[in-house]
Amino acid sequence: MVERAIATGFTHYGLSEHCPRYRSEDLFPGEEDLGPEGLVATFNAYTAHARKLRERIGDRIDLLIGFETERLPPGDWAARMRALREQVGPDYIVGSVHDVQGHVVDFSPDKTREVAVLLGGVEVMQMLYFEAVIELVTALRPEVVGHIDLIRKFDGPDPKFSPRVKSRIDDALEAVRAAGGVLDVNCATYRRGLGPVYPLPEILTRACELGIGVTLGDDGHGAHDVGVGLDESMRAIANAGYREVSYFAHAADGTVERREAKLEDVKPNAIA
Repeated sequence: MVERAIATGFTHYGLSEHCPRYRSEDLFPGEEDLGPEGLVATFNAYTAHARKLRERIGDRIDLLIGFETERLPPGDWAARMRALREQVGPDYIVGSVHDVQGHVVDFSPDKTREVAVLLGGVEVMQMLYFEAVIELVTALRPEVVGHIDLIRKFDGPDPKFSPRVKSRIDDALEAVRAAGGVLDVNCATYRRGLGPVYPLPEILTRACELGIGVTLGDDGHGAHDVGVGLDESMRAIANAGYREVSYFAHAADGTVERREAKLEDVKPNAIA
């Protein structure tokens, strides 16, 4: 993935591996052989390898090393995420929610529909999801807030939220602003043919009105995903009223700082 990023002209690139899932009931299909202990070992191997990689290629690209959060297990996720942050010492974290009250809503349409029925309907599920986003952002104050409206992943090309849910989304944006985070404008849904980039245009426009920064995310799970779809994200960012995009970089003293780049200086159309 990093070699692909260099080859396509990236000057800065962030790695955000998912944190481990610590319970057997939270494993995704295909992870059963690894189990929770195997996921922890794999995550630790990721951080170690990424640091060695940065030492080797640091003169070719500014490589940021982070991780993406979960709200699992439901009872002690915040303590686990804080402990993991302390252990890893990441350059940044992506604060993401993939479940509602312990039920994963990021895996399949059927599973998400089951969760909606279990919780009392789609609107209830969506309200609970955005309340979870607020709780996570407030507790962890992540540098980047990932795919803030992931809950509409399987709702097709023209997803809608009710007025009550829109009010809760506004509360979530206020939490992001208070925490000083930036929104991940994530092209995964667009790249996979599921719908518009995250977040929806009206959410992105409201974020711009609130002065919340945005950064680019491809949600890549392999070299073939690197940078693909970012041109659509850039269009969404410009249409929402933004004139700059945020990114993270290493300063001369090794610390990580947030910087801004003008949209005209970002060239995703160079990505083949």
